[in-house]
Amino acid sequence: MEVASAHQPWPSSVGIPADGAYLVRTTWRALLDATTTVGRDIAPWIAATPRLARREIMARRYPLSAYLVRAGHEVVPSVVYSHGTESSTRTAFGYHVGMTMAEWACRTMGLGPTTHAESAIPQGAAPGWAKMPSLPDLFGTHPATSELWLVEAKGSRRLGLRPRIKGAKQLDVGALVPVPHQKVLCGTSLERRLFMMIDVEDAQATGGPEGVSEDITDDEALEHDDEALLELARSRMLTYLALASLPRGGLRVTAVGRPEAGLESRRGDRVRLLESDRATAELRRHVAPDAEDEAIRQRHGLDMLTARLPGTDLMLGMTRRLYGACRALAEAERRVVARVRERRPKYVEGLPMTMEELLRTYSPVVPLPDRSVSDRAYEARIIEAQEYAREVREEQRDEHLRSVRAGFAMGDSSSWMHLIDVAPRLALPREEGFLEAATADTYLAVEEEALDLDAEAD
Repeated sequence: MEVASAHQPWPSSVGIPADGAYLVRTTWRALLDATTTVGRDIAPWIAATPRLARREIMARRYPLSAYLVRAGHEVVPSVVYSHGTESSTRTAFGYHVGMTMAEWACRTMGLGPTTHAESAIPQGAAPGWAKMPSLPDLFGTHPATSELWLVEAKGSRRLGLRPRIKGAKQLDVGALVPVPHQKVLCGTSLERRLFMMIDVEDAQATGGPEGVSEDITDDEALEHDDEALLELARSRMLTYLALASLPRGGLRVTAVGRPEAGLESRRGDRVRLLESDRATAELRRHVAPDAEDEAIRQRHGLDMLTARLPGTDLMLGMTRRLYGACRALAEAERRVVARVRERRPKYVEGLPMTMEELLRTYSPVVPLPDRSVSDRAYEARIIEAQEYAREVREEQRDEHLRSVRAGFAMGDSSSWMHLIDVAPRLALPREEGFLEAATADTYLAVEEEALDLDAEAD
């Protein structure tokens, strides 16, 4: 009843709003951006085969279109989801949409990129964090308050009280996080329509929503905060690896206007729709269709490297500085896997190697090891490998921070010719039937015709 009667708009200020029932409008582009970035960081495991990043993006993108449709201004589950799929499929999709909506909701409240709790340890957390049998799903740092957020995502066809109680217990980490932090429980339900229930608890914090400062922009945080930069690069590694795996001839440069001063700090939803972005429209009016990327920089625009991902309806991209940061992080992640392979070779049996590693490791006359193990043993091995990789990451954290900062600075001062050895031609995806969106450092476009999300006929 409360869901059906919700009409209050979401507050325009950044931060956690007052208690209430809100009718929140968004776009599929914002949801697609959230779903392609949220979740466990798999970049270390696919660094040797970056083309797999394209497949993972597909796996994260298409469930939303498979099981959600539009009914007027509401998003509802499709009849296939409600009546046609197996219960295991509904369970899997519940987890996926729950994580997507949690990421989207926290961005709406101004949170920066999130990190999966199994991929890293929050700053300020006690060493016992890695040994917890049940952790929150995500964590991140709010750029306006520098406060840690712990986020638990729940999602299902009908989200009842029991899963939410379980989620609250997962957020109760006690002395493991002795620093002030926010506990955010995001529950997504698909009963009749898609809606969320968000519960927030201040843990030892000194200020609530009224304590949020709007003087710090995302760009300022990236310029001065190495941790924030590392979080951003890590959240966009799939996009970077996908771009890096494509033939150079398929890469393009797209002109995007810089965010208006203060816009990023006033809005929690940082995805700008470019068809209504004045800065982008003004920039494109003054950049000739056959111009080079230098012409974009001369007008203080963003020359985003973009490409259509084969087999998808998506076009993704990023700025030079983020590309440089991600490239440095990818190299650092390869060193992590190399260290794991050196110290714990049994953990990474079956992990793809580069051709150089393969030739160095195996003789042509020596068969590959037998990897047939039970499902339980396989799962235990994967968990051990992930935990050890996380330990190695923590050992090399300072090195990662320095590398990513150096890559960020190098990319910002370089040209695309220097970064990728070619000068991509300029493209206008809008003229090719794409709906475009961008953040301060990333780009996403989706084919307009692909958003066939009208509800089924009654």
